Amino acid sequence: MKVNTRMYPEEAGGEATAVGGVKSGITRNLEALIPLILIVIIAAFLGHKFGIWTIPFLGGAEQVQILVIGQPSVDMLADLDNQRDLVYYRVKDASDLDAAPQQQLAQYDLVLLDQHLGANPYEKSVSRTLGEALENYVRTGGKLIVVMDSGIYRSGGIYGTGVAGDVIGWKATFGDIIPVECDLGANDIPTCTQPIYTTGRIHRLDFDHKIMEGIEVAPADIRYGPLNIITFDVKPTGTQVAYTKHIATASNFPAIVEKKLLIGKVIYFNYDPAMTPGIWQNTLEYLR
Repeated sequence: MKVNTRMYPEEAGGEATAVGGVKSGITRNLEALIPLILIVIIAAFLGHKFGIWTIPFLGGAEQVQILVIGQPSVDMLADLDNQRDLVYYRVKDASDLDAAPQQQLAQYDLVLLDQHLGANPYEKSVSRTLGEALENYVRTGGKLIVVMDSGIYRSGGIYGTGVAGDVIGWKATFGDIIPVECDLGANDIPTCTQPIYTTGRIHRLDFDHKIMEGIEVAPADIRYGPLNIITFDVKPTGTQVAYTKHIATASNFPAIVEKKLLIGKVIYFNYDPAMTPGIWQNTLEYLR
């Protein structure tokens, strides 16, 4: 007896429809996953870029582009010169950044505001527009290091001083991004205008922070003697990483203070960081 094996059109169509349905379902699922995959990739890249985590195959040995605003010490410039494999830097006065400050700042990974050697208030000042640009720079992921009494004045004003006489400290110019405050001291004189000359060492306070990694106290070897430090009696508002302790008394002052924003960071040094090269290099590694 002959068996009829012919497939009727409706049967073939049914099978084709089933296969096509499976394929279209897979396609729809893949199309739905693509935006999620892209979001994960972008988030991973941004996290690596801003130092939240490290992705080995993306590297990270590129030079850090640093803008130095002000007059850093000779030792600081020498240290930066010795780390050309790690950093590229350019030095500008604050007044050079009054034109299109946001666009200029955007070219750099890190800004070092170091005016502590300035001889007069004008040399320790920034304009309102530069202050606002630096605040925006940090809030959008930039890293800022402020040294000692840098930026405590606002440029402008009258009477030939070159600064606004009613602004002192950091808050009026930079908002709340600076991790220390300038209080009124004795005779209503702001503490950030009164340098304190002390002899001591830098002691680790935050034992988990990478800036002090491997460093308990500086100098570590007592044969080198203590440091002759110029510092200020400022009030920390961020996380205190290290402090300066006088060798003979119980007096101490904040040495390094950090404020973390959503993606940006600000580090405040209450002494010239070139005095502690190991701590300074740890800081650059931490912020790269």
